[in-house]
Amino acid sequence: MAIELWTPQGSSLVSSDIGGNNAETGESVTIHTFHFHDKESGRKSVIKIPVDSSVSQAHIEDMAAQALESWILEIRTDGKKKSPTPEQRKEAGKAIREFREYAFRRRESTNNKVYYKGTEL
Repeated sequence: MAIELWTPQGSSLVSSDIGGNNAETGESVTIHTFHFHDKESGRKSVIKIPVDSSVSQAHIEDMAAQALESWILEIRTDGKKKSPTPEQRKEAGKAIREFREYAFRRRESTNNKVYYKGTEL
């Protein structure tokens, strides 16, 4: 199946391979592999769209465009997350340190329980 698909800017069609048969109809399924690249963030991704012969070329192109749009929206949203403040980093480090100490004491115990001044933690 050699068709040329339009790809949105920031994506390219890598391959169109036969992937197997549809379990319900028995038709062969073609898997279109797209490579997405966002110049702003530098991130890349590979998306695979499985289709059978009943799906039109225009629908495949629309699915690729929608996948690219949602992927870009997702990575741009991830990029806008605030980095932790120094105080938040200290709190996280303190919690990790306490957990490691507790886990070490629990491993040292013969019954996997840790007692602190006569009470179980």
